[in-house]
Amino acid sequence: MDMNDILKLMIASGAVDQISQQTGISANDAANVMEDVLPILIKGMQGQASNKSTQEGFLKALADHGKEDTSDISKFLKKVDTDDGDKIVGHLLGNDKEAVAAKAKKKSGIDTKTILKIMAILAPLLMSKMGKTAQSKSKKKDASDMMSVVSGMLDGVDAGDVIKLAGLLLK
Repeated sequence: MDMNDILKLMIASGAVDQISQQTGISANDAANVMEDVLPILIKGMQGQASNKSTQEGFLKALADHGKEDTSDISKFLKKVDTDDGDKIVGHLLGNDKEAVAAKAKKKSGIDTKTILKIMAILAPLLMSKMGKTAQSKSKKKDASDMMSVVSGMLDGVDAGDVIKLAGLLLK
């Protein structure tokens, strides 16, 4: 699955339109920004999962977010807590959050504030989908097994794998 497939999935689920409405930009611009920031957010997840000092908190956050109902992505995004999303983005990207938004602005022409909002909308969705996927694939349903599943999903992820993983998580 490539980024075009992911964006088609997002369009079919109403996510792109929902993000467009929430940010006041066109669906095309929303899709372009999403294409830029989704792989970076997922790379941030990889960093959290592989860092010994953040693994435990990341795993707990995944478990908590995995309880959220994302069966209707558009409905989920209408109610998304962007304050929580902003905190998630801060954990995933750290001090690079503003730099990521600035780079996406340079490419898309969309203002940094809007790009940060898009990331804050997407982050809870990614955490929820990743949490659900990890819980469903975890056989023992304990923290160490779930971390093993998460690490396996994210270990050695390259740019192409990030796009495939985003597609899996956004189903």
